[in-house]
Amino acid sequence: MYFAQLIAGLLALGAVAGCRVPPAPAPRPPAVGVRARVVRFEGMERPYLFYEPTKRAPSAPLVILLHGSRQTPEDLRRATGYAFERLADQHGFIAVYPQGYKRRWNDCRAGGRYAARRLQLDDVGFLAAIVEQLQSADGVDPTRVFLAGYSAGGQLAFRVALEHPELVAAIAAFSANLPTDDNLACKPVGTSVPVMLINGTRDRINPYEGGRVSVFGFASRGTVRSAPASAGYFAALAGLATPERRQLAESGQSRVEQWRWFERGTPEVVLLAVHGGGHVVPGPLAVFPRILGTVSDVLDGPREVWQFFARQPTSAERTSLLESRDAPL
Repeated sequence: MYFAQLIAGLLALGAVAGCRVPPAPAPRPPAVGVRARVVRFEGMERPYLFYEPTKRAPSAPLVILLHGSRQTPEDLRRATGYAFERLADQHGFIAVYPQGYKRRWNDCRAGGRYAARRLQLDDVGFLAAIVEQLQSADGVDPTRVFLAGYSAGGQLAFRVALEHPELVAAIAAFSANLPTDDNLACKPVGTSVPVMLINGTRDRINPYEGGRVSVFGFASRGTVRSAPASAGYFAALAGLATPERRQLAESGQSRVEQWRWFERGTPEVVLLAVHGGGHVVPGPLAVFPRILGTVSDVLDGPREVWQFFARQPTSAERTSLLESRDAPL
């Protein structure tokens, strides 16, 4: 959400309040494996970062990581403490970080006024072109493609899930709620897909309880549903009504509550509510400005997302399950 402007505003607020916001030390990135690439799409060369793990799986899964507004791929790598790359080394998947046009995405929010939206860039097609390139050049498994997005990146993941669910085996969104109907610029096809949401209850930008999304009152992006209602929307597409709720983790004043909608043969939907958490990706290695709120170390968000992705059926298997479930007896 206007990441660079937000940081500048944050520093100004800190100066006014007479407090300092010292930078936290960032974990060191992996020494090897990251390469810059481009894919030609819509007459432009669109860049992305490619991370190949030290030991990749045959026909490797692909995890696409989508940055927030005004971020770059490097910003997202650093903010998450390079956690997804360490997970890639452990589990053999390929990770890529696409770059949004002028650091923004054409997502589903009608309230967006940035260039990617004004130009109606096909960012879903851009992601599909990356998958096609990686399938041809690197042998990734096109039925094991996963999207994980932070903030506006989560909004683009919602767009893929709503309009082109056949492209992904699952999505995950950090610090993002689904737009309300009056702010929804996408055309949902009504097909369900596995979805995980990880949201902080004290997010001052993307309100957990729903409402107007803004950068501390500026740069409105319209209104969104609450986090439970956002997860419930995707659960309803899968024909699921009632979640199982339980406490997942607790330490000191921080706790995580899990809402899970699931029945065998249906796409799984999970909401992890990080009580007291801010507009961040939670995790022990995460590095976010303090103005964005608390970064809980009780929950390792990237690890939870990968575990969620890893237990999902492939997109082809999911289609087969849905067809068999809906077939007449």
